[in-house]
Amino acid sequence: MPNASALAASSALRAHCVGQLNSVLRRPGAYGDLDTAVWFLMDHLLVVEKDDPGAWAAEQSRLTESGAWYADGVQGAFEKLLRLETGRDVHAASVYAEFAHRRGWLTLDRTLSKDEYDAVRGALHDWCAADRDLPDAVTAFGEPSVVFGSANPRTGKALAYATTAPEDPMLVLHLWNDYGSGRTQPAVLAARIGGDLLPESFTFTPFGRLPRPSGEESG
Repeated sequence: MPNASALAASSALRAHCVGQLNSVLRRPGAYGDLDTAVWFLMDHLLVVEKDDPGAWAAEQSRLTESGAWYADGVQGAFEKLLRLETGRDVHAASVYAEFAHRRGWLTLDRTLSKDEYDAVRGALHDWCAADRDLPDAVTAFGEPSVVFGSANPRTGKALAYATTAPEDPMLVLHLWNDYGSGRTQPAVLAARIGGDLLPESFTFTPFGRLPRPSGEESG
């Protein structure tokens, strides 16, 4: 039996789980089933924090009510809304990241000031009136706070812009590409404000309204 005094402190366990959760959210394709991996890590974090053991169940109920939870979890919502047959995990990760951000678990690569955030939020609707790609997004809004998906430009990904304030909904751009598309950069399908996946929460680009071929690659 291990010596109890030699066990890691709760702060070390929390730091480990937070690090693992951020890895899963950023590269979900490398961790198998996204829903299972996220659930285990968030469940462990809630236990370590001894805060609110029912918080994840409450979040699932909120997601269901807001159109973001199907029989196959959040990924099913993106199959319907963005017409993605595969490669949905990176987009679903951006929704799970909303909960992680509110809990203080999400590590941001770039933190927007309130003025920067308001400028991005105010520009999204008109910006999506034309077709855009990844370089267009970075030029318009700067480097994202988090990129969900790999750096490979042939695969889909989601870009999130966020402040340190959990009450500010994350601003997310959903992008698509695959190896057979002929595109050198992923195309923006839609912008989303916050964790609701109701149709009215999305602003689609012209390309985002078109059907896409099957066979998209996962991030």
